[in-house]
Amino acid sequence: MRKSALMTAAIMLAASSVWAAAPIRFFELPKFTQPPTLDGDRNTVAGEWAGSLEFACSPSQILKDGAEFGWRDLQAQSSEVSVNQLVQSATEDAAVARTDADVKSTIWQAWDDEAFYYITEVADNARDVVGGERLESWWERDSMSLYVDLNNEDTGGDTEGSYTGLNIVNFVAAPQGSSPVTVTLETTVQNTRQATQDPDAVEGFTYGFRNAGDEFGGDADYVIEGKMEWTAFQRVNLNSKPTVGTQMGFSWLLLDPDGDEAYGGQIQCVAWAGGPSSEFANWVFSDTKAGPGAGTPVEQDSWGRVKATFAQ
Repeated sequence: MRKSALMTAAIMLAASSVWAAAPIRFFELPKFTQPPTLDGDRNTVAGEWAGSLEFACSPSQILKDGAEFGWRDLQAQSSEVSVNQLVQSATEDAAVARTDADVKSTIWQAWDDEAFYYITEVADNARDVVGGERLESWWERDSMSLYVDLNNEDTGGDTEGSYTGLNIVNFVAAPQGSSPVTVTLETTVQNTRQATQDPDAVEGFTYGFRNAGDEFGGDADYVIEGKMEWTAFQRVNLNSKPTVGTQMGFSWLLLDPDGDEAYGGQIQCVAWAGGPSSEFANWVFSDTKAGPGAGTPVEQDSWGRVKATFAQ
């Protein structure tokens, strides 16, 4: 596979069970030559997602992250850049819960002048999109969430319960429009998180869904293929559409409730989303081509990381 990076790793610390500071990581985000078809199939067009940025989002990836970057809490599977927060549901075997047999996924990402795009293929032992006492409780349904610091201001995370510029887009693992809550936009109003599924507010956030059966090794596998238009983000707090060289902070959350009636667990991938957004990873928008004929994906590992350093 193609192994490219803008810069090599700068400073790495030995693995430690003592929390120090999250490494600041940068990843090249390739640009589509043509947008994908939002049908939940990564191969509708030959090479449709070729050359895109690829991440593994799984319990086994958390273990790899801990081995490379160190641990905040080894027993809790909290690495410096990711965390396994899955839980064992009432009907789930202990040997399965919190492992790749519970849930695992791969995420591909790219952009163009109109939008940001991603596709995730998820292997899941049970898909639950019903739960939740509140309509806006996206964390109680199988889904994928993007946390994004649109203007790369290193704000937006949770600092003692106060938020600034937080942006979350959640797509539920069900066909868009199959319920009133398949798309949720969460932003910050007066330092408080505010979620909405209002059709006008979520216009420009679209996705395709495919029930994948056991295609990826689970029993209830699925695919989400999403598009988030820059004009939609500009209605929130994006100052201007990205260009080559733009940076944005981000983190991915894979939600996996497994029939629980409330919060059922999640994986925070690539970066922490629950702390200050300075812990986010960073996309560096590139003119490297993605799409048909573009070559192999840019994967997440030491070569896909543009820069890694620890805050002093």
